[in-house]
Amino acid sequence: MLARLALAAAPLALAAPAARGQAPRDTLVYTVAVQPRDQHLTVEARLTISALGTVVLTAPPSAGPAGTSVTGLSATDELGAPLPVRHSGATFAIDRAAPPAVRFRYQLDFERRVAEGSTGSALDTSRFYAVTRSVFVAPDPTAFRKMSRAYPVVRVAIVPPPGWEVVAGWPVEDGTFRPSDGGDLVGTTVAAAPDFRVYRDTVAGGTRLLAIRGHRYFSDSALAAVIDAGLRKGAATFGPVPVARVTYTSDLGRKGRTSGSLQGLASIGLIWEPSELLELARSHDTFHETLHLWFGGAMETERWWTEGVTDYLAARLLAEWKGQPEDLAALCWESYRNYLAIDHNTRMTMAEENRASVGGDNTELLVYRKGMLAGLLLDAAIRRETHGRSTLDAAAARLLTVAAARRSRTVREAEIRDAVVDAGGASAARTWSRVVDAANLLSEAEIREALRDVTGRTFDPPREQKRRKALRDAGDR
Repeated sequence: MLARLALAAAPLALAAPAARGQAPRDTLVYTVAVQPRDQHLTVEARLTISALGTVVLTAPPSAGPAGTSVTGLSATDELGAPLPVRHSGATFAIDRAAPPAVRFRYQLDFERRVAEGSTGSALDTSRFYAVTRSVFVAPDPTAFRKMSRAYPVVRVAIVPPPGWEVVAGWPVEDGTFRPSDGGDLVGTTVAAAPDFRVYRDTVAGGTRLLAIRGHRYFSDSALAAVIDAGLRKGAATFGPVPVARVTYTSDLGRKGRTSGSLQGLASIGLIWEPSELLELARSHDTFHETLHLWFGGAMETERWWTEGVTDYLAARLLAEWKGQPEDLAALCWESYRNYLAIDHNTRMTMAEENRASVGGDNTELLVYRKGMLAGLLLDAAIRRETHGRSTLDAAAARLLTVAAARRSRTVREAEIRDAVVDAGGASAARTWSRVVDAANLLSEAEIREALRDVTGRTFDPPREQKRRKALRDAGDR
């Protein structure tokens, strides 16, 4: 049985004592008041930063899926004297004469009343949902990492309407959210509503917090079981969950899809249609988002791995958990069908598509659909070369170890190739050249053989798949 947890907001603590023997860190403190009737947030912030010169802040994106806009940003010094603010695009520059604190405030307006996906934002009179990159005007964490400077200690207090509960991707202590660094401001969810059902449990050695809003045709326990299975399978395959606490927020939305956990941080959003069951596609999505905890940051520069190979690993681990290899086959054949329908599937490699910033949802992009098939084919090549003694998991675990030892927490594509070839030898090298480096059309026979190498069983494509493949072949001639 799931254990329910009640959370309550509390006043903001502006500063915490510096650890004994350490110099005080710069601090960035937010108070966020939720105004559901008028569909906006009122945000007040106090930034104490020791560096001299202009303070440069980056605004959240205004275009979709964020769907937010910043208005009325103003700044003062600690005594309340106005400071000049220069606004250019998504950047606000605040000029100051002395280093201590800068106070700034702004209003954040929302375009949507219902979030269409977990990478978006929405606010109405019954709920507030947002990815935090859609909420905060803040110094750019990437700039601090490049300068090897510690990001200010960030604390956030959400002030909701009376009776609302707040959940977020950060540990909650006295109602104050304390992300460990600026990176935690990106890709983690904040949500509030009067009717969240909140559950906490220990899973795979860490804490899992699950907040559910709305009633569906499946139980809270059914959703928790899929989430917990993803965490346990990921930990058993790739090592401990990279964060001590993972927050899942499940809400009702217009689209029956999930997306989130950008850069592999500690929060995952699930936006569900009210009538949607926990079917294969949704369970697969949930495993996929969970695996982003491991691969989101490490492979961020190689999107075909971040999304596509993660999609394959999620499908394989889900099928293993359920003891149903036919589920892996069904998901791979579905990906193959979508891959065949991508117009540029023989004109671009996955890396070229990524560099060209081709748009579309995940059914229309090679980095998702061919990326998933690349994971299958590379895994099969490694198993074939080593007679089952090694798998793609070994290459992935090696890459995660390399990434963990770096300040950037990332690896490059050449290093991914080296790890795959070291694990799978000549067979893996040939598969990499054909699938990753080239833009050759993948064949039905390749997918069937790879599924047999991975599962030990033969899975033919669905009958619909064969018809679409024949039509595509005729058009290519």
